Amino acid sequence: MRIIQFSSIFILFLSIVVSCQKDQPKDLVLEYGTLTDIDGNSYKTVKIGNSWWMCENLKVSRFNDGTPLNALALNDTASWQLTPSFKFFNDSLYGKLYNYQAVSDNKLLAPEGWHVASDADWKALERAIGMDSLEVDLFAWRGSNEANLILTEGSANWPTSSIHFGSNKFALAIQPGGIVQINGMPTANGLEAYFWTSTTQGQQAIYRSLSFQRTQIFRQKAEMRYGMSIRCVKN
Repeated sequence: MRIIQFSSIFILFLSIVVSCQKDQPKDLVLEYGTLTDIDGNSYKTVKIGNSWWMCENLKVSRFNDGTPLNALALNDTASWQLTPSFKFFNDSLYGKLYNYQAVSDNKLLAPEGWHVASDADWKALERAIGMDSLEVDLFAWRGSNEANLILTEGSANWPTSSIHFGSNKFALAIQPGGIVQINGMPTANGLEAYFWTSTTQGQQAIYRSLSFQRTQIFRQKAEMRYGMSIRCVKN
């Protein structure tokens, strides 16, 4: 009887130990690299899951064939919808905000060997950083605290009133580059981040956004007349 009791206690202890070991998070080991665009801008890159991502927003001013995009002043509203264009507040910090004509042009905006991240790329990223697979397909605020895993460490350059506690665990260092509205006026710089994807549905394109007021990641569709930041993924 004593032997049975001892065996039961030992099995229980072993189960607790194994359970605790399962709950221990594995050390995250990331691979890093660099990438250079046609303008000579250098970007840090990181491998997350099976994909290589740029750790910074795109800031190129030309297509891959050397054709220049239209560089517009922040207050230039008349030219915003006419040609592939961009605007910027501080491109060294936030990169550029591109209209969708720039994203969809067959001259290709992403550096050679890379592409503008698709909706599928973003969903794979979201699953890799821990978002529930049942949520990634929703058009809504999704997840719980995934934004904190991809924001700048300490939420640097986000508002001091932000509810974030960015760890930058996955090295994407996302910052609040803002958005250009349909009328060509930029807004939300320093408050929110918006990213075009290369995926369209009818007359709209799918995008992602992050806000200083949420720790989730927003997925939605929008008219192609806005201007947003871009992240690229290796082919």
